[in-house]
Amino acid sequence: MSTPSIQNNLLIGIWKLISATAIYADGTVTPDVYGTHPVGYITYTSDGHMMVMFSRSDRTPLSQEVRSPLTPQMQSLPVEELAQAFTTFNAYAGTYTLSGNTVTHQIKIASIPNRVGTTLVRTFTLNESRLTLVTPPVLSDGVEAVFELLWERIIAR
Repeated sequence: MSTPSIQNNLLIGIWKLISATAIYADGTVTPDVYGTHPVGYITYTSDGHMMVMFSRSDRTPLSQEVRSPLTPQMQSLPVEELAQAFTTFNAYAGTYTLSGNTVTHQIKIASIPNRVGTTLVRTFTLNESRLTLVTPPVLSDGVEAVFELLWERIIAR
């Protein structure tokens, strides 16, 4: 795998998340796994770096004013509130390579610590200004599913 030249790399740019959908092995579709209006961005650079972050748009604000995760106020929040904040937001960054319609993300930093040092493989399709990334099948609550994220280009190369 490699990162194609800038001229041949159609992923370069910044993309805004439009939807996140779960498609289960039995054909059931959950069209709003990150809420009806998820918020997120994914960036692919010409030098092979990438970053992505997305969340539910209806996240509940924390019960206290917290200006930094390193402050004592953050440590005093209820565990349930912290868990809610963590599970409604996802982010990671690293490098990427392309091979055909497959993009492989090599994770260097992630909101889920267990992802650091791993690779995430996604198949992709491009349709004009829209990019669809699809995960391989994974177990979600004990049921096999793929996740499909639809992105719209907001800034090209």
